[in-house]
Amino acid sequence: MFTRTLVALLVLTGLHLVKAQECRLELKGVVIDFHDAQPLELAQIYVVQLQKTFSSKSDGSYIITGLCPGNYELKISHFDCESKTLSLNLQESMVRDITLEHHVNELQEVQVLADVHDDHNSSQSATRLDQESINRFSGGTLGDALESVHGVNALKTGSAVVKPIIHGLYGSRVSIVNDGLRQQDQEWGVEHAPNIDQNTAGNIQVIKGASALRYGGDAIGGTIVLEPNRVLAKDTLNGRLIMQGQTNGRGGSLTGTLNRFRKSGWFQQATLTYKRLGDFEAPDYILSNTGNQTAAANLKIGYKKFEYGASLKYSYYQASLGILRASHIGNASDLVSSINSRTPLVINDFTYDIAAPRQDVNHHGLQAQLFKRFASAGKLEVDYSFQFNNRKEFDIRRGERSGQASLDIDLSTHQMASVFRWDAMEKLNLETGLDGMFQINQPNPETGIRRLIPDYEAYRLGAFTSGIYRFNSSWILDAGLRYDLYHIDAQKFYLQSRWEDLEYDRLYPQFEVRQEGNQILTNPNFDYHLLAFTTGIQYIFDEHYDLSMNLSSANRAPNPSELFSDGLHHALATIELGRLDLEREQSYKINTVFHLNKKGFDAEINPHLNLINNFIQLVPTGLETTTRGAFPVYRYRQTNAILYGVDLSARYNFYKQSDSPTNLNTNVLAASIGSQFSYNHGNERDTDRPLIDMPAPQLRTSGTLYGLFNTALQIGLTHEWVFKQDRFPDYDYEVFVPNDQGGQDLRTVEISKSPDAYQLVHLEMGLPIGAKNSQPRAQVFLRINNVFDRSYRNYLNRQRFYVDELGRDIQLQLILNI
Repeated sequence: MFTRTLVALLVLTGLHLVKAQECRLELKGVVIDFHDAQPLELAQIYVVQLQKTFSSKSDGSYIITGLCPGNYELKISHFDCESKTLSLNLQESMVRDITLEHHVNELQEVQVLADVHDDHNSSQSATRLDQESINRFSGGTLGDALESVHGVNALKTGSAVVKPIIHGLYGSRVSIVNDGLRQQDQEWGVEHAPNIDQNTAGNIQVIKGASALRYGGDAIGGTIVLEPNRVLAKDTLNGRLIMQGQTNGRGGSLTGTLNRFRKSGWFQQATLTYKRLGDFEAPDYILSNTGNQTAAANLKIGYKKFEYGASLKYSYYQASLGILRASHIGNASDLVSSINSRTPLVINDFTYDIAAPRQDVNHHGLQAQLFKRFASAGKLEVDYSFQFNNRKEFDIRRGERSGQASLDIDLSTHQMASVFRWDAMEKLNLETGLDGMFQINQPNPETGIRRLIPDYEAYRLGAFTSGIYRFNSSWILDAGLRYDLYHIDAQKFYLQSRWEDLEYDRLYPQFEVRQEGNQILTNPNFDYHLLAFTTGIQYIFDEHYDLSMNLSSANRAPNPSELFSDGLHHALATIELGRLDLEREQSYKINTVFHLNKKGFDAEINPHLNLINNFIQLVPTGLETTTRGAFPVYRYRQTNAILYGVDLSARYNFYKQSDSPTNLNTNVLAASIGSQFSYNHGNERDTDRPLIDMPAPQLRTSGTLYGLFNTALQIGLTHEWVFKQDRFPDYDYEVFVPNDQGGQDLRTVEISKSPDAYQLVHLEMGLPIGAKNSQPRAQVFLRINNVFDRSYRNYLNRQRFYVDELGRDIQLQLILNI
């Protein structure tokens, strides 16, 4: 009896051990939207046989472990998606991506989690701003919103003109894609902000590097993709109204969005924005003539079914931007005093008037989109857009031309793109496409001033292919290749003396057309062959760790400003001189991302290295006195450069993963704390001299409390520490200025020195009011930027030579959800 019992126990134990060994299978994958392949967070995957639910993470990935061989039934659901049931026969560990037809994901609740999410579904380094983060900057600019992303800085001309910098690169090295097509709005200058209303975007993706080949191969800094709100396949009307007032500038903004969707497939969307601000204020004085006024409209109508669809969109953006009066100087003595002192030479009383110097910008866009899905193949998209941009700059002029623009440029751009995404195979996704661009630039000859940018015509023809292959649950490979032909044909007058001083008469005699007085009419034309490729690999250790590495190479042709600039740039009060002999830039970049997400702790390490041959930079070279004043002179030059750095981010959430902020009860106290650090290092490889305008190291730490006082009240505190940029090139120069004895003294213009380090504290409080369909009816936010009214100057603001940055700003924002 004992022997038989012992044998039975051994058999049962053996069977248990065998079963335990068998039940080690894993099911992994990504839950995505079938319409646009975007990851779906917090999708619920219910395994019937286990009677257990699993959730997808922020990048859409999920993992189910400890499975035995056998048949399983999975029920997958997501916010306002059509639920889906899958039946699987599992005999070994499997990777299975799940697609859902997504209808709505418009939750507007106050978030404890960061509003900035890192995408980890390929080897590219990418970060996504969600709707909550965009709403926070509804009264600001696109550049202001992007500064919240680690690795992104802002190059500024005052407070209203903000350009994004990605890993130390800006301008035409960073492309901006709005609803599928590149923005074309004279973005080449440092003082030209993107003419985009960020309130029209449902989310914004920042891709760091040249891996977004679909939109072009010349974005060696990165690509910013603004994606519209999703179209819902049901009868509904929704929208939001955002009202914001602020003390600094004594004004505010109003944004309204309305979406009408029909189950039949028809939809209409509209967004209107208006902003009006007066002179901004530093802690100790008024920043005279820095007010601005902006109006924007975005209207879209379309028809969308799962198999096919079409849409037509019209967008309009108008802005009038005041340029700091103290930045326009009358003579060399005033210029030296202004740059070398801490107080602006012009301080007037507060006003809403926007006088010269100022910019006036009008941007019109018309876009048509078509798509068709093919069974067992993929999706074909065809897009066309026309953009018209008019930019006027008004200098301080007197006499009969006092109200006439000094710069008046029309830029017309036609774009056409066709992309086919082949997604019929389970492990392989491919994209291939063709696109073209035709552009005409026409300066107004009636300004009475030499044209800064000449008449030109340009076209671009491009083709690309890229793909992502999933070997198994751990390895993902992506790669892509793109070729572009870029041609530019210009008509430009040069002063004969300058043409000969630059030796263009010897280098480019074929460009000379005819001579008129002391000027030579020239016809420069260039062809640039641009090749870009990207390849990368991602290794997923388990559900908590992944490592990605991406190598990209790209060419960028010199832009029209770099080639042809020849005269006074009124917005910056500087003289800019381009060069015809500039060669295309060649970039080789390595991006590595290590990501950890475990038990409420989320961290990312992103080191990067970029070698750029023929790197083009704009550097100060001296001073030139004209009949209209004394102005710093900047020239374009080329060098071989090396840029490297690291982005670090970490966040810890003090609550259970099952208690996400959207599920928290108002009487549950929760908290999160996070920090971001960025460091960028740029040098000339031949001389080891630092590059100009490289961002200083900066550290941003924020903490948030949610559910205070048994309410849904949220309180957040952010500490921002920007270090002193100790690595800058010495471009100081000397000028003669009159003295009291009637003679002249030699003075140094300290145009290179960087400002001191500074620390700022910002406060935010938010409260949702009421509830309807899983979202609050309204939200109230109180924000205080620069709480302690700190005086400081930013190395990346071109007006740092003349004035301090903004002082304390109290903002009150009300969001009404329809």
